[in-house]
Amino acid sequence: MIFSSEKDLIDLAETHYQNKEYYNSITESLRYQYLYPDGIFFPQSMIIMGKSYYRGGNQIKALKVLNECFNTYTNKPEGESALFYSGLMRLESGSYQFAARTFYEYLFVYEKGKFKEEVFFNLSLAHALAENYDEAQKKLEEYRKIFPQGKMKDKADKLSQSIEDVKDRPEKSLFLAGLSSAIIPGSGYFYAEKYMLGLFSFCTNAALIYGIYNGYKKKNPFQMIFFSVVEFSFYNYSIVGSVKSANEYNRAEDFKKEVFMGFKTAF
Repeated sequence: MIFSSEKDLIDLAETHYQNKEYYNSITESLRYQYLYPDGIFFPQSMIIMGKSYYRGGNQIKALKVLNECFNTYTNKPEGESALFYSGLMRLESGSYQFAARTFYEYLFVYEKGKFKEEVFFNLSLAHALAENYDEAQKKLEEYRKIFPQGKMKDKADKLSQSIEDVKDRPEKSLFLAGLSSAIIPGSGYFYAEKYMLGLFSFCTNAALIYGIYNGYKKKNPFQMIFFSVVEFSFYNYSIVGSVKSANEYNRAEDFKKEVFMGFKTAF
């Protein structure tokens, strides 16, 4: 295919990205870079390729391309975008400490950058997800001072309240969670506020115990042994699962999921 200009090819790569055709987007970006090694859209091709690698499931290559773009074009808008997107990728993939480090680097390099407001908010989010709640609140306070009427003001207020809520929650005892399920299977889940799991565990164990009892009544040793073996596994899993759920509660896993889904920034 012959393109009338560089822009035709870079637009095609962008179109593939928007259509979630990430392999094609990467291919066209590479084609552009081969045909126009000194092209005016070369930095943009790196941005498109980095985002496509990430959305296509290859975070390592994505970050490598974006890091190269940042280092090569630090003083260009694409270099700034590359560093910002790197932070978002690390945040989205669960590398909260690395995300925070990247956002701090952005604030240092681009003191008046176009993503400054988003970076401040996402830096607060990274600290919150890393359970550095005091630092997260500190950054949210800085955000409010710098951007008193910022476009993310409402989100900042909600995030601040969510952090206070999770900080005020009493911790769950792992011992009590396990002991509860040892006495009444499933009750440890209720204690850890996993109500559907608790109900499922209770009903499953009750049904298996009934199977054992029914086998006893029918004097069917095979049925008794079969249901006893299965019940033993479910009973132990109920105890272990309850302890795990209490530990997840203490680590605020549900809070992290809720916060991440409610406040993450798309790109």
